Amino acid sequence: MPRSAPTPCRYPGCGAVLASPGFCPQHRASAHRDYGRARRGFDAEIGFYQSKDWRVLRAAVLRESPLCLTCKVHGRLVLAGVVDHVVPLKDGGARFDRANLQPLCVACHNRKTARETAGRR
Repeated sequence: MPRSAPTPCRYPGCGAVLASPGFCPQHRASAHRDYGRARRGFDAEIGFYQSKDWRVLRAAVLRESPLCLTCKVHGRLVLAGVVDHVVPLKDGGARFDRANLQPLCVACHNRKTARETAGRR
């Protein structure tokens, strides 16, 4: 089986030659980091979730109610890792209204978000 020709690193300006297409070890991590930053840039709410006010409120909610509400309803005791907006911000939910927040585990939050996203299409 013939070997493929060497290819340059895909990072702009890098002249490293590789046996297979992609990024050299020096640029691999930065390429993944930059991709993640670019994807997060599409979310208009990213600044809100990084704000000090949100982090303080989130910590308070998790201190008050450390268990996932959805799991609790089904008789399971699972620690919550996410504070979810009952009415999503994209649907007009209040950002800091305590009545609009609920603690959920990651799995329940992902299911809820997937249902909401599917409903918007």
